[in-house]
Amino acid sequence: MTMALTNGQKKAIHAAARQAGIPEDMRRTVQQRIGGFWSAADATASRQGFIAVMAFHESRCGGRLARCTPGYWSAEDARANPTDSLVYRIRAEASALGMTEAGLDAFLAGEHMSRGACESVATAPAYWLRKLLQGLIEIRKRRHRPQDRRATA
Repeated sequence: MTMALTNGQKKAIHAAARQAGIPEDMRRTVQQRIGGFWSAADATASRQGFIAVMAFHESRCGGRLARCTPGYWSAEDARANPTDSLVYRIRAEASALGMTEAGLDAFLAGEHMSRGACESVATAPAYWLRKLLQGLIEIRKRRHRPQDRRATA
């Protein structure tokens, strides 16, 4: 589900990035690669993306952001982003395609997926796990698509 972030959420992202010592250009990169939205004002921002970005900033600050309970955002991220079920489905799709775990990690880190933002399925945020699952499903569909009969006639 997409939403526009509230003014309070926008301020929170900027404040968390400052607390983590992340410069403005890097903050935008983090938002795009971790949360799936480029700008805090982006209408395509999702609740899960916002929480994932805040959890990332919290991890850079030793597990504590100002005005938050220690570990709050990582706990919210675990609740908002059901990674266990995503990882299970990803591994099932990869197995159906004959991919090994190492091949799956390489595909995720490769130029067609995260371009190095994620090194492995085990450490990837939910945003990239969803993108990976979508990509694997599309690959499977393309491989199992019946051939055009006119081309063989």
